[in-house]
Amino acid sequence: MIVAILMASLMATSDPAPLVPDGATLMNAEGRLVRPEPGDPWNLRLTATPGDDRTQDFVLMPSQVLEDMERMQAKADGPIAFVVTGDVSLFDGRNWLMPRHAEALTTHAHRDVPSVEPADPGEPDDTDMRPGASEGDSIEDIVADLQSSIKTLPRTLDSGSDQANPQDPLDGTLIHARRGRLLRGRHGAWVFVFDADAWGQGDPPAVLLPSPMLQKLVRQGQRADYRKPIHLSGVLTTYRGRRFLTPTAVTPLHERPNLGR
Repeated sequence: MIVAILMASLMATSDPAPLVPDGATLMNAEGRLVRPEPGDPWNLRLTATPGDDRTQDFVLMPSQVLEDMERMQAKADGPIAFVVTGDVSLFDGRNWLMPRHAEALTTHAHRDVPSVEPADPGEPDDTDMRPGASEGDSIEDIVADLQSSIKTLPRTLDSGSDQANPQDPLDGTLIHARRGRLLRGRHGAWVFVFDADAWGQGDPPAVLLPSPMLQKLVRQGQRADYRKPIHLSGVLTTYRGRRFLTPTAVTPLHERPNLGR
């Protein structure tokens, strides 16, 4: 179902902002997790700027960072804001975002501050101020100033627990010129099946994520037999126990006939 959701056509907003060019990097963008329609994948909807009511959505691609964002959203009472950095792709007329780092913006925690500060026995009392405290320098004054100036605090999404399989690759793992074949999944997604090595060992298949290179592979597959072996390079990510691959380069494999003695 994950594959079907990711590759399904998405309904555009009524007044969207212009698309971001492919290859751009989104730096510290503030937004919220939304689903335009029930069953759609998560979108990062950027916070609107004053005077501009257009919406700008980025379809979030599967990764461990997205899993952390989902976990944080599930624990919250309502929608929360995230500050996200990631790589933008342009595919099928939509902007897709591979999140590399995300922090949740949460309100500051309530602090219990003593209402009465004990007087310093070494200092004389001042009738115009509280005993033992200079004007504006008491604990409650300092905390009140901090809370009034800081409305939200960035909170890391790293819970400190290792929930991923130790054998799974870390997000951002690069593969270079790996041999394999393209297959079409039953839900319509493109899958790269790695060829086994000389010892008969092979990596699990990876679902190909939206990118200009995937669009190129799809066009080539429509003109020729996409099942022929190729060399593929890209970036691996994991999401809910499955592997995904953002293809970045492809090299056709030219089979050489065996040379006779």
